[in-house]
Amino acid sequence: MEISEFEHAFNLCDEAAGRIAEQAYGITRIAAHNHGDIALTTVHERTPAGGHRLILLATDDHGQLAAVEATAPDLHTRPATRILKVRAGDLTFHALPKNKWAWSAAAAGHTYRLAAATADELDDADDPLWTTTIDDRRPTDHDALDDAIDTLVDHHRRRAA
Repeated sequence: MEISEFEHAFNLCDEAAGRIAEQAYGITRIAAHNHGDIALTTVHERTPAGGHRLILLATDDHGQLAAVEATAPDLHTRPATRILKVRAGDLTFHALPKNKWAWSAAAAGHTYRLAAATADELDDADDPLWTTTIDDRRPTDHDALDDAIDTLVDHHRRRAA
């Protein structure tokens, strides 16, 4: 079973978190990894406050697949991770600056938003995990990430055709 681009990006967050303590500073191409037929490159730098920031870039035959970030105040603290950018179908989603778990894409005159529910937003097991919004329409809830992405990508494909 093939995993979606967003699932790849979430897996890459774990990869970035695991590399931040050991990866050399600067730009490094990762030759050996367990993420399939994609190329991985890291950019590891010190932050102005003395912490660490690692960007992991993933590319495939179609271009950029994802960019994820891991940050930590020091090498002994568990890194915080987030997806900065990810391609899904013909759309490229960018992280929203004020919400770690929301992304937006714009194409063909439409704006597509995807947001994940966070633990403090979930009251019970029946609450939806994902919300999609197209332009200024009412949000639509989804239980599965693939269904949420399909809603956005399918709308874009119908409008772009």
